[in-house]
Amino acid sequence: MKQVEETDFEYASVACSLVSTTKKGGLWLVTLLIAACVLGFVYSAAPGAVNTEALRRGLQRGFVPAFLVQLGALLGDLIWAIIGLTGVALVFHFVSVQIILGITGVAFLLRMAWLSFLDARKPIDLQANVGREQRDFITGIIFSLANPFGIAFWGGIGGGFASRLQGMSVMDKLLILFFGFAVGAFVWCIGISAVVAWSRKFIGERVLRAVFTLSSLAVAYFALEMLWTLIHGTIEPLFLQRLRLKRLVNSGLTRSL
Repeated sequence: MKQVEETDFEYASVACSLVSTTKKGGLWLVTLLIAACVLGFVYSAAPGAVNTEALRRGLQRGFVPAFLVQLGALLGDLIWAIIGLTGVALVFHFVSVQIILGITGVAFLLRMAWLSFLDARKPIDLQANVGREQRDFITGIIFSLANPFGIAFWGGIGGGFASRLQGMSVMDKLLILFFGFAVGAFVWCIGISAVVAWSRKFIGERVLRAVFTLSSLAVAYFALEMLWTLIHGTIEPLFLQRLRLKRLVNSGLTRSL
C-alpha cells in the first residue's frame, strides 16, 4: 500500500514555505494549487498495491480496468482525507478500531494476492472482458480504504499543509487542497493507465504470466508489511502496557500481603 514517506513530509513542508513566501506577491493561491496537484500526483505514484493491481488488470484487459482501479483508489483517498481532516479521525485512535481495520486490510490484500497467483496459472485471454468495470472500480476503493495509513497522511501532511495558510477559512483551504490533490492524482490515473494499455501490444502470454506472479508476490509483501506494522505499532505496545500493568498490580498485592 501507499506509505507515508519522509520525502512526502519534506515536500509538504517545502510547499507550505513556498506558499507563505509567495503570498505577498499575490501568487500564493496559484502556488497552493500547484503544490496540491504535485502532492496528489506524488502520493498516487508511490509504489503500492493499488498501482500493482492496476498494472495487472491493465495488462490483461486494457485501459478501462486500470483506470477504474486508479479512480476507485482516488475516491478512497479522498474519503480518508475527509476523515483525517475532521473530528471523525478521533474514532480511529481507539486501538480496537485500528486492529480491526488492520486485520481487514491484511486479509483483503492476501486474498487479492492469491487471486493474482491463480490467474497466473489459468489460460490468459488478452481480449478485454466486458461487464467487470464495476468490480474494478470497487476494488480500487477497497484497496485504498484497506490502508489505514491514509489517516496518518492526511492528519500529518494534509493537516499541516492546510494549517500553515493564513487569511482563509478552514473550509476554503480544504476545498482548494482537495481540488488540487484530486487533479494531480487524476493526472496520474490517466497517465499510468494509458502507458499500461499501450504496453499491452508488446507483451505475450508468457510475460503476462510473469507479471501476474510478480504482482501476487508484491501484493503479498504489502500485506505482510501492513501486518508487521500492525503488530509492532499497535498490538505489541498494547500487550506490553498490559503486561507492565499486571506486574504493578501483582507487586502491589505482594507488598500488601
